[in-house]
Amino acid sequence: MLLALVPVMLFTAACLVYNAPNSPAKARVARPVNRFMGAYFEQDWQLFGPNPGTSVDLVYVEARIKPAGKNEVVQTQPVEIEDAIDRTPRDFRVNPTKLPGVMLGFNEFATKYIKEKEEVDQLPASRRAQAVKYLASDFAPDFDELQRFLSVRATSLFPNARIISIRATFRSKPITPFASRYESPAPKQKIEGRLQTSWLTYVPGVAD
Repeated sequence: MLLALVPVMLFTAACLVYNAPNSPAKARVARPVNRFMGAYFEQDWQLFGPNPGTSVDLVYVEARIKPAGKNEVVQTQPVEIEDAIDRTPRDFRVNPTKLPGVMLGFNEFATKYIKEKEEVDQLPASRRAQAVKYLASDFAPDFDELQRFLSVRATSLFPNARIISIRATFRSKPITPFASRYESPAPKQKIEGRLQTSWLTYVPGVAD
Protein backbone atom coordinates (compact mmCIF):
# COMPACT_ATOMS: atom_id res chain seq x y z
CA MET A 1 0.00 0.00 0.00
CA LEU A 2 2.79 2.39 0.97
CA LEU A 3 4.69 1.57 -2.24
CA ALA A 4 1.66 2.62 -4.27
CA LEU A 5 1.80 6.05 -2.62
CA VAL A 6 5.45 6.66 -3.55
CA PRO A 7 4.73 7.87 -7.13
CA VAL A 8 1.97 10.14 -5.82
CA MET A 9 4.30 11.60 -3.19
CA LEU A 10 7.07 12.15 -5.76
CA PHE A 11 4.66 13.83 -8.15
CA THR A 12 3.23 16.05 -5.39
CA ALA A 13 6.72 17.08 -4.26
CA ALA A 14 7.75 17.83 -7.83
CA CYS A 15 4.65 20.00 -8.35
CA LEU A 16 5.37 21.93 -5.16
CA VAL A 17 8.94 22.60 -6.22
CA TYR A 18 7.95 23.47 -9.79
CA ASN A 19 5.36 26.03 -8.65
CA ALA A 20 7.38 27.42 -5.73
CA PRO A 21 8.63 31.04 -5.84
CA ASN A 22 12.16 31.51 -7.15
CA SER A 23 14.76 31.02 -4.44
CA PRO A 24 18.26 29.56 -3.99
CA ALA A 25 16.70 26.38 -2.63
CA LYS A 26 14.49 25.97 -5.70
CA ALA A 27 17.45 26.61 -8.00
CA ARG A 28 19.36 23.71 -6.41
CA VAL A 29 16.61 21.15 -7.05
CA ALA A 30 15.02 22.61 -10.18
CA ARG A 31 17.06 20.61 -12.68
CA PRO A 32 16.14 17.08 -11.45
CA VAL A 33 12.54 18.19 -10.90
CA ASN A 34 12.27 19.59 -14.43
CA ARG A 35 13.78 16.41 -15.82
CA PHE A 36 11.22 14.32 -13.92
CA MET A 37 8.27 16.52 -14.92
CA GLY A 38 9.38 16.90 -18.52
CA ALA A 39 9.34 13.18 -19.19
CA TYR A 40 5.60 13.12 -18.49
CA PHE A 41 4.33 16.50 -19.63
CA GLU A 42 6.68 18.12 -22.13
CA GLN A 43 5.14 16.41 -25.17
CA ASP A 44 1.58 17.29 -24.11
CA TRP A 45 2.55 20.92 -23.60
CA GLN A 46 4.05 21.02 -27.09
CA LEU A 47 0.99 19.43 -28.69
CA PHE A 48 -1.73 21.29 -26.83
CA GLY A 49 0.01 24.49 -25.75
CA PRO A 50 -1.56 27.93 -26.26
CA ASN A 51 0.74 28.90 -29.14
CA PRO A 52 -0.71 27.60 -32.43
CA GLY A 53 1.47 26.53 -35.32
CA THR A 54 2.17 28.89 -38.18
CA SER A 55 2.72 26.33 -40.94
CA VAL A 56 1.24 23.14 -42.36
CA ASP A 57 3.41 20.08 -42.94
CA LEU A 58 3.05 18.18 -46.21
CA VAL A 59 4.51 14.80 -47.15
CA TYR A 60 4.70 13.67 -50.76
CA VAL A 61 5.35 10.12 -51.98
CA GLU A 62 6.93 9.20 -55.30
CA ALA A 63 7.59 5.73 -56.65
CA ARG A 64 9.50 4.03 -59.41
CA ILE A 65 7.20 1.39 -60.81
CA LYS A 66 6.69 -1.03 -63.65
CA PRO A 67 3.07 -0.58 -64.79
CA ALA A 68 0.98 -3.69 -65.38
CA GLY A 69 1.82 -5.26 -68.74
CA LYS A 70 4.95 -3.17 -69.25
CA ASN A 71 8.63 -3.83 -68.62
CA GLU A 72 9.88 -0.24 -68.45
CA VAL A 73 10.40 1.60 -65.16
CA VAL A 74 8.54 4.90 -64.85
CA GLN A 75 8.59 7.50 -62.10
CA THR A 76 5.24 8.60 -60.70
CA GLN A 77 4.21 12.15 -59.95
CA PRO A 78 4.47 13.17 -56.27
CA VAL A 79 1.31 12.38 -54.31
CA GLU A 80 0.57 14.32 -51.11
CA ILE A 81 -0.54 11.89 -48.38
CA GLU A 82 -0.56 13.79 -45.09
CA ASP A 83 -3.70 15.86 -45.60
CA ALA A 84 -5.84 12.78 -46.22
CA ILE A 85 -4.32 11.02 -43.20
CA ASP A 86 -4.96 14.04 -40.98
CA ARG A 87 -8.65 13.97 -41.97
CA THR A 88 -9.17 10.29 -41.12
CA PRO A 89 -10.21 10.82 -37.46
CA ARG A 90 -13.10 13.01 -38.65
CA ASP A 91 -14.21 10.42 -41.19
CA PHE A 92 -15.19 7.97 -38.44
CA ARG A 93 -15.63 9.90 -35.20
CA VAL A 94 -16.98 6.96 -33.19
CA ASN A 95 -13.65 5.15 -33.37
CA PRO A 96 -11.06 7.61 -34.72
CA THR A 97 -7.68 6.36 -35.88
CA LYS A 98 -4.35 7.31 -34.34
CA LEU A 99 -2.68 7.31 -37.76
CA PRO A 100 -2.13 11.12 -37.78
CA GLY A 101 0.21 10.60 -34.85
CA VAL A 102 2.48 8.60 -37.15
CA MET A 103 2.80 11.59 -39.48
CA LEU A 104 3.48 13.82 -36.50
CA GLY A 105 6.36 11.53 -35.57
CA PHE A 106 7.79 11.51 -39.10
CA ASN A 107 7.65 15.30 -39.33
CA GLU A 108 9.41 15.60 -35.98
CA PHE A 109 12.09 13.18 -37.20
CA ALA A 110 12.52 15.22 -40.41
CA THR A 111 12.90 18.46 -38.46
CA LYS A 112 15.52 16.95 -36.18
CA TYR A 113 17.41 15.36 -39.08
CA ILE A 114 17.48 18.65 -41.02
CA LYS A 115 18.86 20.51 -38.02
CA GLU A 116 21.59 17.98 -37.32
CA LYS A 117 22.47 17.68 -41.02
CA GLU A 118 22.97 21.45 -41.19
CA GLU A 119 25.30 21.26 -38.19
CA VAL A 120 27.29 18.45 -39.84
CA ASP A 121 27.59 20.43 -43.08
CA GLN A 122 29.23 23.27 -41.17
CA LEU A 123 31.97 21.08 -39.68
CA PRO A 124 35.53 21.20 -41.06
CA ALA A 125 36.09 18.76 -43.92
CA SER A 126 38.41 16.66 -41.75
CA ARG A 127 35.57 15.89 -39.31
CA ARG A 128 32.62 15.88 -41.67
CA ALA A 129 32.96 12.34 -43.11
CA GLN A 130 32.92 10.71 -39.66
CA ALA A 131 30.03 12.92 -38.54
CA VAL A 132 28.01 11.87 -41.60
CA LYS A 133 28.50 8.22 -40.62
CA TYR A 134 27.31 8.91 -37.08
CA LEU A 135 24.32 10.83 -38.43
CA ALA A 136 23.33 7.97 -40.73
CA SER A 137 23.68 5.48 -37.87
CA ASP A 138 21.63 7.57 -35.44
CA PHE A 139 18.72 8.01 -37.86
CA ALA A 140 18.82 4.54 -39.44
CA PRO A 141 15.84 3.25 -37.36
CA ASP A 142 13.77 6.29 -38.37
CA PHE A 143 14.53 5.80 -42.05
CA ASP A 144 13.69 2.09 -41.73
CA GLU A 145 10.28 2.95 -40.28
CA LEU A 146 9.71 5.54 -42.98
CA GLN A 147 10.68 3.01 -45.66
CA ARG A 148 8.12 0.51 -44.39
CA PHE A 149 5.42 3.16 -44.05
CA LEU A 150 6.00 4.47 -47.57
CA SER A 151 5.86 0.92 -48.88
CA VAL A 152 2.39 0.51 -47.39
CA ARG A 153 1.17 3.81 -48.85
CA ALA A 154 2.66 3.04 -52.26
CA THR A 155 0.89 -0.33 -52.29
CA SER A 156 -2.47 1.42 -51.90
CA LEU A 157 -1.61 4.18 -54.38
CA PHE A 158 -0.32 1.88 -57.15
CA PRO A 159 -2.10 -1.46 -56.57
CA ASN A 160 -1.61 -2.92 -60.04
CA ALA A 161 2.02 -1.94 -60.57
CA ARG A 162 5.26 -3.60 -59.61
CA ILE A 163 6.87 -1.10 -57.22
CA ILE A 164 10.65 -0.85 -57.33
CA SER A 165 11.49 1.99 -54.94
CA ILE A 166 9.93 4.91 -53.12
CA ARG A 167 10.97 8.23 -51.67
CA ALA A 168 9.43 10.97 -49.55
CA THR A 169 9.58 14.74 -49.83
CA PHE A 170 8.78 16.81 -46.74
CA ARG A 171 7.42 20.28 -47.46
CA SER A 172 5.59 23.01 -45.57
CA LYS A 173 3.46 26.05 -46.29
CA PRO A 174 2.28 28.93 -44.08
CA ILE A 175 -1.17 28.67 -42.55
CA THR A 176 -3.56 31.19 -44.11
CA PRO A 177 -4.48 33.77 -41.42
CA PHE A 178 -8.10 33.52 -40.30
CA ALA A 179 -8.85 37.06 -41.48
CA SER A 180 -7.73 36.14 -45.01
CA ARG A 181 -9.45 32.78 -45.42
CA TYR A 182 -12.52 34.16 -47.16
CA GLU A 183 -10.79 36.55 -49.53
CA SER A 184 -11.50 36.25 -53.23
CA PRO A 185 -9.31 35.30 -54.92
CA ALA A 186 -7.94 33.15 -52.11
CA PRO A 187 -4.39 34.04 -51.06
CA LYS A 188 -1.69 31.70 -52.34
CA GLN A 189 0.78 30.31 -49.85
CA LYS A 190 4.22 29.34 -51.09
CA ILE A 191 5.13 25.69 -50.53
CA GLU A 192 8.73 25.24 -49.45
CA GLY A 193 10.79 22.05 -49.54
CA ARG A 194 12.32 20.82 -46.30
CA LEU A 195 13.79 17.37 -46.95
CA GLN A 196 13.84 14.83 -49.75
CA THR A 197 14.99 11.30 -48.99
CA SER A 198 17.04 9.18 -51.32
CA TRP A 199 15.27 6.39 -53.20
CA LEU A 200 14.40 3.63 -50.73
CA THR A 201 13.92 0.04 -51.78
CA TYR A 202 10.26 -0.98 -51.72
CA VAL A 203 9.49 -3.49 -48.96
CA PRO A 204 6.88 -5.99 -50.20
CA GLY A 205 4.35 -7.61 -47.89
CA VAL A 206 4.27 -4.89 -45.23
CA ALA A 207 0.69 -3.99 -46.09
CA ASP A 208 -0.52 -7.60 -45.77
